[in-house]
Amino acid sequence: MKKSFAILSLSAMITAGIAYGAPSDTYATALMNGNHTVSFSMKEEAKQLQATGVITSIRMDGDHALIHIQGVGTDGLVLNVDKDTVFQMADGTKLSLADLHVGLTVLAEHSMVMTMSLPPQTPTSKVTVLDAKIQKDLLGTAGRIEEVRSENKDDLRIRVKGEGLTETSPSEIVLNLTKDTAIVDKNGSKVATSKLVKGANVIAFYGPALTKSLPPIGTAWKIVIEDKEE
Repeated sequence: MKKSFAILSLSAMITAGIAYGAPSDTYATALMNGNHTVSFSMKEEAKQLQATGVITSIRMDGDHALIHIQGVGTDGLVLNVDKDTVFQMADGTKLSLADLHVGLTVLAEHSMVMTMSLPPQTPTSKVTVLDAKIQKDLLGTAGRIEEVRSENKDDLRIRVKGEGLTETSPSEIVLNLTKDTAIVDKNGSKVATSKLVKGANVIAFYGPALTKSLPPIGTAWKIVIEDKEE
């Protein structure tokens, strides 16, 4: 309680400083996140960091959106984007927020300022899609690999059980992997197929075409290996 009061008091003091003509490069902005308030100067806000990761959720809030990358739940990083955020492909082709979807690997340019929440949130100025193309209507399931089947090196099937990432995503899914399936870590870097073993924590992305079986069967577009490196 004392810590929250101190932060809020600091924010109020700096706001008062603005009203009385404090220099523009030293005023503070408040980034709200639930009960957390973070104050920072314009100079601090202007400093930029970069982060890469796979989008696991996009939550709209009016003209703003919260884009979760590098994990699910309390893991990863949440990008705060708005009408001033630039969205583009790696070749510079312009995109809009509406073009983004779960499963895309992105490079984010964001403020060094972050909330103390889990996951932390940060104002983001640019989001660049690193995938070769947009793949609309992807679904996602985060969980553990319960089963791995492989008839040969070119035929691999996994069963993932956990939690659906979208309203229409099943909590359990059987996925066939193809030569086009990307297997990456939380930052979007390529990893070996051998990492797909029973018990591994993964985030699986796949198209909307699924069988009506239980669990449904589909084709994997991208698999993120969540397990932390030792």
